[in-house]
Amino acid sequence: MLYFSSPLSKCPRPAYLAPMRTTVLSAGFALAIAPGMATAQTSGLEAYNAYVAGLRDLGFTVEDGAINYDGTTDTLTISDASLGFKGVITDLPAEGFDGDNADADASENTNLSYDLSLSSGTVTIEGLSEDNNVLSASRWSYSDDTSLSISAAIDGEGRFLADARLAGAKAENYSFTIPALPAEEPDKQASRWLPFFKTLLQASYDEVRVETTAMTLEAYADEDGTETQVMSGTVQLDGYLMAGAVDGKIARYSLDKMTQTLETRDETSGQTLTQTTSQGKTVYEDMDANALIALLDPDVPETGDEVTVIRTASAVDYASRQDLGDGTTIAFKIDRTSMDDLTFVKRENDFLDLMDNMIAGDLPEPVDIITNVFQIYRSFAIADARVSGIDVSIEQAGVDTPAKVTIKEAALTNVSSDGIGEMMLVGVAAPDLPEGAAMSLEWAALGDIEFADFAPMESMIATLIDNPDYGEENPLDVLRAFMPHSISYEVEGLKVAVPDAGVTSVNRAEMRMSSTVPPIPTSYYAKNDGIQIPAKALGDPEVEAFLEALGISEIIWSDETRLYWDEATKELNLERLTFEMQGVGRAEASARFGNVPKELFEDPEGQGQMALIVAQFIDARIRFVDDGVTENGLAHIANDQSIPVNIFREALTEQAAELTAPIQNAAFTEMVRSAVSEFLENPGEITLSLKPQAPVPLAQIVGSLAAPQTLPNLLNVQVKAN
Repeated sequence: MLYFSSPLSKCPRPAYLAPMRTTVLSAGFALAIAPGMATAQTSGLEAYNAYVAGLRDLGFTVEDGAINYDGTTDTLTISDASLGFKGVITDLPAEGFDGDNADADASENTNLSYDLSLSSGTVTIEGLSEDNNVLSASRWSYSDDTSLSISAAIDGEGRFLADARLAGAKAENYSFTIPALPAEEPDKQASRWLPFFKTLLQASYDEVRVETTAMTLEAYADEDGTETQVMSGTVQLDGYLMAGAVDGKIARYSLDKMTQTLETRDETSGQTLTQTTSQGKTVYEDMDANALIALLDPDVPETGDEVTVIRTASAVDYASRQDLGDGTTIAFKIDRTSMDDLTFVKRENDFLDLMDNMIAGDLPEPVDIITNVFQIYRSFAIADARVSGIDVSIEQAGVDTPAKVTIKEAALTNVSSDGIGEMMLVGVAAPDLPEGAAMSLEWAALGDIEFADFAPMESMIATLIDNPDYGEENPLDVLRAFMPHSISYEVEGLKVAVPDAGVTSVNRAEMRMSSTVPPIPTSYYAKNDGIQIPAKALGDPEVEAFLEALGISEIIWSDETRLYWDEATKELNLERLTFEMQGVGRAEASARFGNVPKELFEDPEGQGQMALIVAQFIDARIRFVDDGVTENGLAHIANDQSIPVNIFREALTEQAAELTAPIQNAAFTEMVRSAVSEFLENPGEITLSLKPQAPVPLAQIVGSLAAPQTLPNLLNVQVKAN
């Protein structure tokens, strides 16, 4: 349960973080009203007095020193002002969630204490007024000695401290509401603060500005009763600005510069690892904080309406350097990041209930946590997000040349609960990888991802948590629940260089897959064009020697596959299956099947055999076009076996004819012998076609295996050369 110590202490809400935080920051100062004030003075003082009373009702402590009021300018000046908030959340579970709340040991619970305070040498408020709990001021400013402190500690685990100094903090034409909280209830310790959260987000102002914020950070771990510092750092923010806020809609947020240095202790080695980070100008425009309220507020209905949370955002000149230990560091640089149209759609979730239960010591079930995380994720969508000018460098002790990777641009488009439009990389270069390797990529994309429906996914999550072995026993059901209904990728200009193996490259590769009966694909297309692999990269001396005999030092191939099932006609069509390799030849295949039922895809294990029985064979074709492999291969093998080429050709012809012996059809055997002989004598092309007069049920084909001599006529099999 949650309780506040007495007196309640200090509330830090850094003005540099957001307008809501500035609201609390502005809520920091009390006024002891002196008796006998003139009526002209009393209006401003009474407004402030109402403000202080409202804060105290919320559980804040408010203290101040001297108070001066200038009635001519309607200006309040408060010295030595402070605002605080602190408390303890008791009986929190010390261990993580295990899904078995009934067996939780209360003796293992722990307490979380927190203390927040804001203090300022001088607070100046101009034109303060109050009307029905709405406070307004034309200007609200803080002296440059304003400090903000935050601390939190978990019994037996550790503590965290943050101290900040704010300079140039002020708000112009600022108005906000002091809310009335519901009565405190042991099982509503998080949700009762929702009205306060709304007040912070829905404040209105022309601008809130903090010229400079300098902060120190510290973290300590309790290890067997001994406190050890595990993190320390500094953060500086310059030029924080929020502008044009009206009832939660904010026209602009900007930050001129951020710098940060953190030192952490590596638990394994005990080394101190340093991270430095900086970022240049950051700008967000046209924001709507009401979406965050709708996300948490259970009283906001699901209407399906889309709200723009952030219309556009950008940041420049990001740089970070991180020690990884043992003399290894990794550095990142990013020229620019941008985002357009972050939107929100209300989805049902129980986030506040989960928080209430956790504070009350009641662990939520893992399925509730997972589904709520999914629902929060599904609430947001991004039209376009991009990162350009990426530079990654890894330095290692004893290695002269750092490994570097540069990326011209990475992009993410049309991300929502329905799927992902595209994830894209452009201009990847890594010329100095370890051991002399290198790679480059012109362009790659993963996209057209249509997510599975959420309802079956949610049900399957509950099933897997309840029975972890279910996935192993029913893999198809799990795939059906989670597998995307469509996905595609494209790659262009990929090159990978490995010392002693040469350069492997892909001119272009693409794949598109979708399903109307997931998880089995009902439409599949793939094409690889201009894949080049050095023969020596195969690592097989015999294959390399054979390819060399064919005059092939580099394997260059292309392939294409197109397969689809039409639910309306029930036709399964392998429209194209091709493979082409320079110096070898081109192989092509196609096939069509009719009356292929949906049950084959829905339940291939249970209904597959029956579905195949009712299916029909329509036609098929296999074709090979020679590009030198036949003549060169015959010569190489004949020479290796020390036999004349013509004798070897005749032997191969007879072997091909013997393969047809089980069919027991002399005419078919002779057709094969003639076609193979002609092709080997004069390599050009050879084709096998099966095209019956009418579709043949697969069951009839299977039945004909008892009399295989009927198959060539039944299927109208033709074998032809050249």
